[in-house]
Order: sequence, then C-alpha cells, then structure tokens
Amino acid sequence: MDCAFCSRDLFSPKKTASCMRCKASFHPQCTRIKTLENFRKMRLEAREKWECDKCKEGSPSSLGGASSESSDAEEDANRRTRASGVGEFNSEINRKLDQLLGLPGEIRDLKTSMNYMSAQFDSFVEDMSSLKTSVKGILKENAELKDTVKELQQKVDLLEQNSRNANVEIHGVPETNNEDCSKIVKAASNALKVDCGTISRAFRVGAVRKDRPRKILAILNSSDARENLVRTARAEKSLTAKNLVSEWPKERVYINENLTAFRAELLRRAKAKGKEKGYKFIWIKNFAVHARKSEGERVYVIKSLEDIERM
Repeated sequence: MDCAFCSRDLFSPKKTASCMRCKASFHPQCTRIKTLENFRKMRLEAREKWECDKCKEGSPSSLGGASSESSDAEEDANRRTRASGVGEFNSEINRKLDQLLGLPGEIRDLKTSMNYMSAQFDSFVEDMSSLKTSVKGILKENAELKDTVKELQQKVDLLEQNSRNANVEIHGVPETNNEDCSKIVKAASNALKVDCGTISRAFRVGAVRKDRPRKILAILNSSDARENLVRTARAEKSLTAKNLVSEWPKERVYINENLTAFRAELLRRAKAKGKEKGYKFIWIKNFAVHARKSEGERVYVIKSLEDIERM
C-alpha cells in the first residue's frame, strides 16, 4: 500500500495513519501529525477518529469533535515531548552535579600530588646545592693536586737533569762495526781544539734507523768540560764526520747537551711556537730553553708549557 500523499510504500500498518472518512492511508510525517513519534503518542480513540487534512478541511463536522480530539492528541503528544525533554535536561543537570560534587576530592588529590612534587623538588634543590659544593671542593683539590704534581715533576726533572750535568750528545757520526765511541768523542774534541778531559763512558743510544746513525752519549768528567765542548762546537759550526775519520763523508756533526725527555719536548715545542710567532733565536743554555725574537730584544727563559703559550 502506498501513501495517499507521497505515493511511497507505507511499509507497516503500525506506522500508518488512516483517515476515518475517506479511508486513505498516509505516512504520519506527510500529514499535520508531522512525526511518527507524535503518531505513536496518540491515543487509540484519537487514531480511530483521525481525519486527513483534505477531509478535515472539506467537512463541516470537522470543526467538531473529531478535530477537537485530534487537537487533544497533538497536545498530548507535545506534552509528552516536553516532559521527555525536561527529563533529559534534569538527567543532564544531575550528571553535571555529580561531576561537580566529585571535584573537591579530585582537587584534594591534586593538592596532595602538588605538595609531594614540591617536597621532591625542594629535596632535589638541596641535593644539587650539596653536590655543587662538593664539586667546588673537588675542583679546588684537583687544582691543588695539579700544582703539587707539577712541582714534583719539576723537582724530579731537575734531579734527573743534574745527573746528566757532564753528558753530551754527538749527532751525525756514522756507525761502524767494533767502533770505539770514546775515541770518536776524543777525535771530535781534538778537531775542535778543546780539552774534554777524561771520558768516563761513551756509547750509542736510541733505536737503530736506516736513514741516520744513532747518537753517541758521552759522559765526561766535569760540567766545565761539557760546557766548553758544546759551546765551541756551536761557535765553530764546521765540525764534520770527515774531520773525525778521513774516509767518512763531509757531513755536519752536532754536539749538544744531554736533555731530559721533558726539556727535549720543551725545546721541540718552543721551536714550533717560535716559528709560528717569528722568533729568530731559540737555543739551549745550561740545560734551559732560551728564546729571543730578534737581536737586541729580551731573552725569555722557558721552563714550562705555560711559558711557551705566552711567547
């Protein structure tokens, strides 16, 4: 069966409004009832006496009881709708009130959490302050220990250097089998016309290399002999291997002080820094590193790595 107004299928009798006069059937929403919900709220008597819009408008009697009954049905449906809305509104209000009533507990829990976090933060700040104080103490102690170690290193280096006070190093002398290093040192002093005195010992030191001979370490009998030999060799600058043995090549032979590892490293770094900063003279005197930028300028004595940084 189709709706007399929209000609669509009515689907179910329970969802169908039938006119008592013309017997036509309608969807409730296609009539003045407007919605299926309003139709369902109508009383059975009102449904049985219901007239369609066309019959109601064309019939004089439609102004009578049927119309009044229909209006009553519609009013009843509206009241029910309003009551339902009020109920839903009241339910929503009650739900909100329940939520609001639960807020004090949540606020108390939040306050407890905040107090706990505040206490934890205060403890953390206190710990950090204590740690900061400890770190300051450790840094101070570390600085003092570094100064102590530096002082001890200098003392040990001084003792070691004093033990080498009469030593000289000779570089550039060819190596031969069964050589007598003491005779080579004596030949070098004779070539320079310097009396080096008694030679306690002389021997090769260092690892064997293919590109150059190992240096000879000679232990003389006094620091004066060492100083005379080194000073003359630096002044002459003409001593070669050929001056020592005629068969040897005419290559430069150098005679220097026997420095400790620390002072040798100071000399190496001072030369590198001096080249960078334009220093013309860097040399060793009495086992100490000296530097001068040019003729007539101040001479710097370098005793530490800090002195090199200040060049």
